[in-house]
Amino acid sequence: MVKRRYRKTHYFRNFIIFLFVIAIIGGGIWLLVKNFDKAETMLEKSVYPIKYSELVDKAAEDYGLEKPLIYAVIKTESGFNPDSESRVGAVGLMQMMPESFKWVQKLRGTALDESELSDPAVNVDYGCYYLNYLLKHYGDERCAVAAYNAGFVVSDWLKDSTYSSDGKTLKEIPYPETSKYVKKVEHAKEMYKKLYF
Repeated sequence: MVKRRYRKTHYFRNFIIFLFVIAIIGGGIWLLVKNFDKAETMLEKSVYPIKYSELVDKAAEDYGLEKPLIYAVIKTESGFNPDSESRVGAVGLMQMMPESFKWVQKLRGTALDESELSDPAVNVDYGCYYLNYLLKHYGDERCAVAAYNAGFVVSDWLKDSTYSSDGKTLKEIPYPETSKYVKKVEHAKEMYKKLYF
């Protein structure tokens, strides 16, 4: 009789523990599903961060550029590493070439030392000035972004019917590296718009 009562109590206690464990697991799954979108957004924001926002805000205002585009270029160019230097000598957050820096200085009437290109404030300012110049020059964002990567050879592509049907936009980019670059910037821009703007 005592053993039977003990067994019933033992089974009942195990059953309660089992229900408690199921409730915890079920609650955990429910919270996970409920917060999946938040977790996904947090993960995406860690991949597409907002850094140097004061510099980006100022450049966007000064040059009439979209912030998502500036962030996308910085993300694609340097991954927000101000000390980044490419194998061909591009420097800083926006990976400006020293030659481009000199050329932009002539346009602006400034005379800075090449070493100042490593300063994030100078790099973002001059990189955005150059990007704005390209946007005005080509009148098309895709062409401007391609030119930011490949240079004014984009003008030659626009004259070639293989790459442009209207002389204003590119239907194809002949440099594989530039084609990948443009796609990365376009994707990053969309992600920044989705996550922050």
